[in-house]
Amino acid sequence: MLRFYFKTAIRQLLKNRVFSIVNIVGLSTGLAGVLSLSLLVYQYYTFDANQKGIDQLYYLKSQPPDGQLYPQTPYPLLKEMIRNCPELEAGTHIQTWNYPWLNCEGKEFQERTEYVDPGYFDVFPFPFRYGDAKNAIRDKYSLVLSAEMAEKFFGKSDPVGKVVTADDSVRLTVTGVLEPVPSNSTIRPTVLLSTALLEDNPDFRAGADWYNTFASNYLRLRKDADPKALESKIAGIVKTNYLEENKNVKVVARPFKDISSDESSPVIKAVVNGAIAAGIFILLVVLVNLINLNTAGSYSRTKEMAIKRMIGGSRSSVVAQLGMENGLIIFFSMIIGWLLFYYLLLPDINNIAGEQFGEIASGMKGKFPVILFMIITGLFFTVISASIPALKLISIKITEAVKGKGLTNRQDNGFLRNVFITIQFSLAIILICVTIILNQQIRYMKTAALGFTQENVAVISLDLAFKDPATSDARLQSIVAELKQNPRVKAVSVNRTIPTVYRDDYNTYIDPVSGKKVSLIQSPADAGYLSTFQIPLVEGREFDDRKAASFTNAVYINRSAMKAFGWTTAVGKQLRPAGSSTEINTVAGVMEDFHYRNLTEKIGPLIQWYPGKPSFQFGFLSVRADKGHLMTVVRKLETEFKSIPARRSFSYELLSDKVSKQYALLDGISRATNYLALLTIIIASLGMFGLIALFARLRVKEIGIRKVLGASITGLITLLSKDFMILVVMAIVIATPVAWYIMRRWLQDFAYRTDISWWMFLAGGSVALLIAFLTVGIQAARAAAANPVNSLRTE
Repeated sequence: MLRFYFKTAIRQLLKNRVFSIVNIVGLSTGLAGVLSLSLLVYQYYTFDANQKGIDQLYYLKSQPPDGQLYPQTPYPLLKEMIRNCPELEAGTHIQTWNYPWLNCEGKEFQERTEYVDPGYFDVFPFPFRYGDAKNAIRDKYSLVLSAEMAEKFFGKSDPVGKVVTADDSVRLTVTGVLEPVPSNSTIRPTVLLSTALLEDNPDFRAGADWYNTFASNYLRLRKDADPKALESKIAGIVKTNYLEENKNVKVVARPFKDISSDESSPVIKAVVNGAIAAGIFILLVVLVNLINLNTAGSYSRTKEMAIKRMIGGSRSSVVAQLGMENGLIIFFSMIIGWLLFYYLLLPDINNIAGEQFGEIASGMKGKFPVILFMIITGLFFTVISASIPALKLISIKITEAVKGKGLTNRQDNGFLRNVFITIQFSLAIILICVTIILNQQIRYMKTAALGFTQENVAVISLDLAFKDPATSDARLQSIVAELKQNPRVKAVSVNRTIPTVYRDDYNTYIDPVSGKKVSLIQSPADAGYLSTFQIPLVEGREFDDRKAASFTNAVYINRSAMKAFGWTTAVGKQLRPAGSSTEINTVAGVMEDFHYRNLTEKIGPLIQWYPGKPSFQFGFLSVRADKGHLMTVVRKLETEFKSIPARRSFSYELLSDKVSKQYALLDGISRATNYLALLTIIIASLGMFGLIALFARLRVKEIGIRKVLGASITGLITLLSKDFMILVVMAIVIATPVAWYIMRRWLQDFAYRTDISWWMFLAGGSVALLIAFLTVGIQAARAAAANPVNSLRTE
């Protein structure tokens, strides 16, 4: 019987080619979108699934009295914990102090370098391709490489025991090569060196005290250990060793399995929630479309099924026959959907979200839950889409069906069909409105007043690894002096940070008069900083290189910092950084608040100090020039820089491009949402196209008679399409409040957000109405324009 059902199903699909193509196109495009979203969500929720014994893994976060958590502590804390906390099985620091240049046999690379303790591989038991995890990092001059890094240096051979030179001076011995680590891993080592080597660095030793918090700590607890008991012991260490003003800082142990969600930006979480919602929407649209077309298609099959039952076919055979037909459609759709995903969607998804979510591998190895989900979805679609029309068909009396009565005379069929059409277009309109609001939010963030000038500003990277730093600094100061003499150059800044590039470098500052403490982001600002980016100065004076000595302990603060200290004026006020009993900073000026980061975060209190003369160590050379002359200045700088021996090539970026790149993920999500909205409209329109084609075929005699009696084409188009258009209007009414609620909740993740306006829903509804009108109108016009003679001959 299975073979018979299969042959019959193939014949039926070939007979109704339009119906089959409409179903397969709608299903395959929908399933391709769902597969893409499913893999993105799976990539996020399986972050760090490669870590063995992840329930025993923890990391430390500091929590000052203001409640803000950050994942760093003082460097000596871990050593004291290992000595005094029996709950610990192992612990390690992961420090990214610097990235040395590694040289071996003429090959030279600089990659992300992490300094770790001997207990690193006890905390993170990564599998080794070559070498022994137990001894890999025991020696001060040990070097462990990722599989990718080892291949760059040594190809496919075993490099253990070979020597690599770091920064032309330190000889390191390769002690291990790791197996490849999945892309969706928080910890992805590339180059590992020993913290013992880092502790030889005098600058590091100077900061590795009980005040500065820059150490990232990771722990493996014993299986029976109580994290709360560990935190209690840590509190004792804090009380004993921290400086007096920091003894109120609490150190908490957070589960490592939560690190991806804890440390993700609000935008990432909004993207994941949006992907889940979009996937559900598409599945519902596809399912409703499939049910709609199958139910409508069953109108013309009442006689066929009645005759099968008359010659001995059971009711279950009707269900099995329709199930086989739908199963084939879904099977073909899944194959085409996979091809669409693999060749069209996957590269775009990795370009959009690969940096935040990890690059999704092209194969399905290790993605069994996604495969199972798609199989279950296909089976569910098959059962539901076959059962509803099958139950309708077998509920009709055979005598009525043979006479051509039954489904076409039952009023409940029209009601069910209308419900499905309304649901389908409601979902499509919701997604259209979501797309409009999302695009508006991105446009709002890109065009909002930032508090600084981004036009006609170029940012040149100074991180070129110059081979003679002292000579290079002297040359840089000469270049800056020449720029200041250039009449086309308006301002020049050499600074470690620029707007859009501010690190989480927090420190607590104290007002010596009131004793008030405020946590501030701290950063340098050279003499040209404010004028280059045209950041307004509310009060005070700008830094001046000609009077450098008078600015030794001078700082700028922003308006938010002034408010946080409760001051109405700040120039001349003094601030003492916590951790120092002697250093006093004097406020030289108050900057107007500006968005030093993107608009997903609020402007926080900021302090900036005068760093002194320009140096390549400051990171960025920023130049503001007259309109139309910026590139001339940049090309001259490129020539100047090429004359200085360096390992990296000259590179620059327009500040306006850096601002836009802050929203690269949202831009990608916007493109994906535009695609999904278009996809749902296409699926809904294909469904409506198929429905009206079927109904026109069922009413072919009626249309012919009406034309013979004088009905116009316009009248017939109205007759065939008015009910559908009413349903679309009803869908708009239903979808509008739902879309408003969804986007209102979604926008809460943004510190600065656009207003949701009535015109957004009007635009979404109008788009859906127009597309529905064109889809229905074209098909209705074809039916209405048919020759009535041919229509009346049809039986």
